[in-house]
Amino acid sequence: MDNIAIFPLSSVLLPKGRLPLQIFEPRYLDLVSRCLKDDDGFGVVWLKEGSEVDTGSDESYHRFAPIGCFAKIVDWDKLPNGLLGITIEGQKRFRLLGSHQRDDLLHMGEVEWLQDDPYIPMPEGAGELENLLRALMDHPHIARLNFSSEVNDVASLSCILIQLLPIEENIKFELLCENEPHERLERLMELLDEMSQ
Repeated sequence: MDNIAIFPLSSVLLPKGRLPLQIFEPRYLDLVSRCLKDDDGFGVVWLKEGSEVDTGSDESYHRFAPIGCFAKIVDWDKLPNGLLGITIEGQKRFRLLGSHQRDDLLHMGEVEWLQDDPYIPMPEGAGELENLLRALMDHPHIARLNFSSEVNDVASLSCILIQLLPIEENIKFELLCENEPHERLERLMELLDEMSQ
């Protein structure tokens, strides 16, 4: 069991997935600074209820999803609007056992690490999914996230596609919770079939 900083988001982060974030709140500017200095990361949890931004209200309420993903900062830059922009990449999943908010309003969580997905080579017939991923990677907004071109296993392919496709966050969360990469891939293929109808 570890204690880590928690960054609640209205988006679900999956292992190998990448998300761009704009950082402007002092609590997260401090967190990002520490992570860059110490080559550390933080936990991203899906915010099922409540606001990502601190409202200053004593009645602010947050409902965190019970499973999250540890994130590392893989890129950062000053955005045209003057804010700090970072790109995070999902590393490993965890179960959130409890959380509290510090005086500086940063959330901290007690987490239990979940087992990493096993390496499973691409199955025969995965060519369409690989082509879809290549097409997505060519999109300018996604190209800026600088995903690795080395995607050669079931877990990476499924997680990156789930991250990038327009899938509802509650379904992304269900897929994050799935422990079997093959099951995750099959569910993704079902979703793609539904999208194409």
